[in-house]
Amino acid sequence: MIVLVIILVELDFGIGLSLPILLVSYLISLIFWFKNGTKPAAWIKGDKLHIRDGVFGTDVIHKSLVESMRYETGHKRAVAGSRSGEETDMHIMVIKMEGFSEWVLPIKDLIEHGANLRLYKFIKENFYELKLVKK
Repeated sequence: MIVLVIILVELDFGIGLSLPILLVSYLISLIFWFKNGTKPAAWIKGDKLHIRDGVFGTDVIHKSLVESMRYETGHKRAVAGSRSGEETDMHIMVIKMEGFSEWVLPIKDLIEHGANLRLYKFIKENFYELKLVKK
């Protein structure tokens, strides 16, 4: 929104035209945020597993192509913006798909996915018999 305000000031549209543009863009962003915020953390549609990764991303796994899957806990990643080298917990899924080498999918959102191994249990009970590896 700040960038939009700067652009509107530079274009000198005036308050009569700038205010409606700001309101419409704010409403669009609010609708987009609400729509993505109400999606579940993971869902299955057909033979595809969808895993939400933040607000914008979704990883999709096709069950018919999976040769093996394992869920690993105990990994660490650097905290974004930390200058002290601080690390936080992270889980990963290692997926071997037909015709491809192993794919490492980081599961960074442990609030949604990691609590009581929610994502692991959801996948194991509803999608694929994956193995749990605790590091």
